[in-house]
Amino acid sequence: MPETTVVLRSQPGIKRDGTVFEGENYTDGQWVRWQRGLPRKIGGYRATQKYLTEISRGFTNFTQQGFVYCHSGGATTLERFTMDSSLNASIVSDRTPVAVESSCTVTLTGGASGSVDDITIDGVSILSAPVTFNTDLDTTAADVVTDINTGTGSHGYTATSTGSVITIEADVTEGSLPNGFAVVVTTTTITTTNTDMAGGSFALTSSPENMWMFDYQYESSGNQNSIFAHVAPNLECICNATGGQIFYGDVLGTDPLISINLPPDANATGGIVSLHPYLMFYGTDGIIGWSVPGEPTDFIDTGSGAGLARVWGQKIIKGLPLRAGSGSAPAGIFWAFDAVIRATFVGSQQVFQFDVIATETSIISPTSVIDYDGVFFWCGVDRFLMFNGVVREVPNNMNLNYFFDGLNRSQSNKVFAFKVPRYGEIWWCYPRGDATECTHAVIFNVRENTWYDTELPLNGRSAGQYSNSFRAPMLTGAIGSGGDYRVWVHEKGVDEIDGPTINPILSYFQTADLSSLVQGQNKAIRITRIEPDFVQVGPMTVQVTGRANARAPEVVSSVFTFPEQAQTPHEQIVMLKEQRRELRVRFESNAVYGDYQMGQIIGHLSTGDGTVLG
Repeated sequence: MPETTVVLRSQPGIKRDGTVFEGENYTDGQWVRWQRGLPRKIGGYRATQKYLTEISRGFTNFTQQGFVYCHSGGATTLERFTMDSSLNASIVSDRTPVAVESSCTVTLTGGASGSVDDITIDGVSILSAPVTFNTDLDTTAADVVTDINTGTGSHGYTATSTGSVITIEADVTEGSLPNGFAVVVTTTTITTTNTDMAGGSFALTSSPENMWMFDYQYESSGNQNSIFAHVAPNLECICNATGGQIFYGDVLGTDPLISINLPPDANATGGIVSLHPYLMFYGTDGIIGWSVPGEPTDFIDTGSGAGLARVWGQKIIKGLPLRAGSGSAPAGIFWAFDAVIRATFVGSQQVFQFDVIATETSIISPTSVIDYDGVFFWCGVDRFLMFNGVVREVPNNMNLNYFFDGLNRSQSNKVFAFKVPRYGEIWWCYPRGDATECTHAVIFNVRENTWYDTELPLNGRSAGQYSNSFRAPMLTGAIGSGGDYRVWVHEKGVDEIDGPTINPILSYFQTADLSSLVQGQNKAIRITRIEPDFVQVGPMTVQVTGRANARAPEVVSSVFTFPEQAQTPHEQIVMLKEQRRELRVRFESNAVYGDYQMGQIIGHLSTGDGTVLG
């Protein structure tokens, strides 16, 4: 054929599934996204906080008064730092929950005879025998203390006295209940005033399998915004049925978080979600519980609105707020191990009703769910799903097999999702091959309705969340440096920036096959010139690759460089002379400050020879 010109443009996205020859999408790429159907480099990333002591297994951010308050949970710690608008990070504060003894008081107020017959805490007696009045109330109080501390039986409490005031503390080392439990004193003649157990907290139960979940809510009794943190050893398997702790504290504070008690026979192995004014917890055997409205730390007082329901047979994995109409708000959507369930407010004694939206669904990890403009997307065990009023599969004929065949199934609970709304993207980060941390990501572009993928930088990321304040995701590093782990703000600049060190980021894309074979012509295509059209910073390179047939080896050309600005006529186009029966073109940027957005690239083609074998 005579020389002709074509636009070197393929369909958006990177097609990994199937053969290279049968698709019309781009065939390869790294750190590249699509906008308006055209490739452009993904933004850079900058290290901010560099001193997290543990790999993050849950990360959250909250903005107030011009600062972003960040919390990161690990195997044994909960760490907090702030960032300002210039991405300057504060020192790290340790907010790891610690054991605090709860306490109560029994004050002997009157009587010159008789006895203190019994003291019970939530129905459990802590006196071994009645204590008879001795000399005066102060001496009698001291005798009561002696009985509590040295009496028979193991009840998990110790006591001291000051005058006639007896202070009783829970011995947290024995696992006694920490707070919020009634104290009852039975006496003869002697009179008392009592305060109930309060002020205690459980310590964080350390585990290398710990996964964290966070939410926020305004607490009416404290007149402040509180952070709520859930932790359970779910890292190995979402089916885990043990553990599950809930903590809270001032979102702006630096003190250790305080534990929240659950009702008897309840568990929170799954997680928490704020459906204001309720805080809800969920876990094994389909259990969902909720707090007193406006009092998210109180799950016990059923008379004031707290409640509990078993809505499904298997574990509840994840919950998020759901839009609801007047009279049915607040509402939530919950993902069970094998179903999707909706909760809606109905008031009265029932408070919430639950209905099943879909059965025989699946979810690969609690952090794989993302809310994108009120539509929920998540990764199942063998497909991607969404809920926009009904549960539907998200079609993916681009990299479905690439993702699930390449996923390290033993580490699949580490899959986590985040969004980049500016470009319409949802990222699922996952451990590929034999990797034990998330080293790659598949990306669904909602706006472009296409899929692509990329390798994650610096051995991967472990957790993250989009930040409205920075209009960018905040992601935590999977590999420590000198024992410390970094927090990276993505979509900042075009390079990798770590303090004074600036490194280029490799970004490239490769077109679909150009071939005359599909038009019935058994001839190679010869490409002689390329007219680059880029919004470009820094030099870029181009290579021609391809094969003689679909089973032949790849033949890669020399690398041709074209600068950001052409200084001479011969730099305006790329002169080359390559031919392939199946021909592809690869463009690459790998320079400090390098960036590009593709335009309309013209290739000059003519007919080559008819060699079939490579």
